[in-house]
Amino acid sequence: MARMRLSVLIPAIPSLICFAAASAALVGRSAAAEIPGACQRVTSGSEEVSPAEPTGVGAGIVLDEHLLTDGPRDQDYNGGGELTFSGARGGSIGRALDRVLGSIDQSFCPSDRFSAPGWQAGHAFAVGLLIFTPGDLAAHEVVIGDRPYASLFFLSAGRRYFSSDADVAYNSSLTLGMMGLAAARSIQDALHSLTGSEQPEGWSHQISSGGEPTLRYGMARQALLGEYGQGASHGDSKWTVAGSVGTVTEASLAFNARWGRIESPWWAFTPEQTMYVQETQPVAPPLGLDAAPEVFAFAGARAKLRAYNAFLQGQFRHSDLTYPEGDVNKLLAEVWAGIEWRTSSGWALQYLARWESRELRGGAGSRSFTWGSIEISKAFR
Repeated sequence: MARMRLSVLIPAIPSLICFAAASAALVGRSAAAEIPGACQRVTSGSEEVSPAEPTGVGAGIVLDEHLLTDGPRDQDYNGGGELTFSGARGGSIGRALDRVLGSIDQSFCPSDRFSAPGWQAGHAFAVGLLIFTPGDLAAHEVVIGDRPYASLFFLSAGRRYFSSDADVAYNSSLTLGMMGLAAARSIQDALHSLTGSEQPEGWSHQISSGGEPTLRYGMARQALLGEYGQGASHGDSKWTVAGSVGTVTEASLAFNARWGRIESPWWAFTPEQTMYVQETQPVAPPLGLDAAPEVFAFAGARAKLRAYNAFLQGQFRHSDLTYPEGDVNKLLAEVWAGIEWRTSSGWALQYLARWESRELRGGAGSRSFTWGSIEISKAFR
């Protein structure tokens, strides 16, 4: 999404959250009445000792390097965004997707840990969009050697399994989407019209043009490495091993550390879990009513072994431009850094810059790129 201005996009995020806040607050009042998920069958006794699940709503945008990170550099045209509702309710579609996710999780639940009293499950539901285009937006023909046009409209359910007394936590997500829809061009055209940017002309060549369903399941295990410092400022670090199957199939190993005035638990902060946009995650538990604002800096790195990427390799439907397995890098690296601020009223703001190594081995598309993201969320008690 080339040359889109912060003045256009950033004010839209809090407006979107405020629009959704009333319904999300109502969601929270009835969350406790929901049917337990599949994995809760092995958490006998946890409901009696667990507090009510926090609810919230959040929105985020993820844009390539020219807007939120390195203004003079303008090589990639990628972006995305999502709206996330946190809590045990997500409407009929969200509940159905969550039940399927819970059934899949049941196959992986480590019952030796989850059977202990005190384990809890958090839930989230998100809707979003991802867009990828080549560097030459003016070209009507296929741009051989560069990224193909690609898009994904998606619905996603996420769960978090955790205990305040354990040094591990688990996250899972199930994403159902449609690739290749013409609506992606309409959205990008509208944004570019608002900002006076160059219109993309090659959307007829996008991956799975005309529409094709896609599915992805992911599971991650977090483990605390250590907690450092005392007093107002302190820090923690963790490592995460994760894997996913579907639209993007990969395995990864990540490290993340943060330092500052930290009030949220270590397992509630997951910048290492992404598929271009943040994985669907429940909001962090709200701060105490009289707690000082939370503000901390963070940084991390991830190594990925990728087996398949539908945004470059396509799926079953014909696509005008795809890349064979030998043209796509299997071993990828990411590094990131950012800052987050949260208040006792439940509002949170995060800025993150993320660098990723080259996904294609040759051609114009063989270049690293940097994402910038801004996320705003509101947690309810």
